[in-house]
Parts: sequence; structure tokens; C-alpha cells
Amino acid sequence: MNYGYTCMRFNEPFEPFCDGEIFIDQVGDVRMPVFEELTHVLEQGDLVTIPSLLCLGYTFHHIKERWERIRETGSRVVILDCEDSQGDDPELMDRMILYMHETLEQLKKSGTRNSPRRNLTQTGPKPKEIPAEFDVLSESYKAGRISSRAAAEQLNVSHTTFIRWCRTLPDLD
Repeated sequence: MNYGYTCMRFNEPFEPFCDGEIFIDQVGDVRMPVFEELTHVLEQGDLVTIPSLLCLGYTFHHIKERWERIRETGSRVVILDCEDSQGDDPELMDRMILYMHETLEQLKKSGTRNSPRRNLTQTGPKPKEIPAEFDVLSESYKAGRISSRAAAEQLNVSHTTFIRWCRTLPDLD
């Protein structure tokens, strides 16, 4: 038998993409009840057509898990936006998923998995360097001899930055 599986938004126009029964989950439904129903229907030799690999999930873990559940039934899978899945070698995608899994495991073990992301996580401007005069001005501010605005003006920063520095930096006494 031929089956199709996809995820769609509610009220999204539907265009059939394969012959046979098409199972449709709603985008955002984490339980994916229709996918569960599909896996119970599948038998050895069935063909499942999926428009995109993202229909199986948004993380590698979800995609791998759902891919394996379909393949455990003995069914073939065709992913329309991946030409390699439509060829004569039905095991190609299995090998590709296995390769991706092994690569991620190696990166986890080496500790470099998230290192490229760490450089990109800082948002906003770089923190300002605290001038050397800050210590003297903060002591004057804490003693009440100068206002936060006057001290901030001497340091060429906003008064809120000066106050934040006073609150967050430990006293050097």
C-alpha cells in the first residue's frame, strides 16, 4: 500500500502529494497522534511518502526516532524534497541518518558540539570597560559627596550604567 504523511497548520490549503491514504498531523502537536496511527497501519513493503524531512520533527533526535519507527515496519520511505531518498537504494537514507548520528556523538564526546554557537550567543553591544577612576568616584558616591549623574558624566557613561556597576561590582576594600 501507498501512504503519505505530513504536518500542516490548521486551515492550511491541502494538495495531495501521493497516491493512497494521507495521514496529517497538526503543526505543533508534540504527541503526533496521526503519526502513531500511521505506524500501526504500516506493514512490510508499504511505501510512505513524506513531503519534507521536517515533517518527522525539528530536531535530529525526533527525525531519527520517527524514521526508525517507520523503517522497523519494513516500509520504504520517500522524501519528496530529498532526491537521494527516491533512488534505487532504499538503505541510503538509513546510512545517512546513521552517519549524522555518529558524527553528532563524536562531536559530543570531543566537546566541540556547541562551540561554534557560543561565539554567536552574545547579543547587544559589548560591555563597556570600567575606567580606572571608577573606584574613587564610586566611593564618593557611596559617601554622598557626589551624585550618580555627576559621577557618570565624569566617566562618560549613563547614570544607570554607573549605578549598575556600583551594585554589581564587589567592594575592593
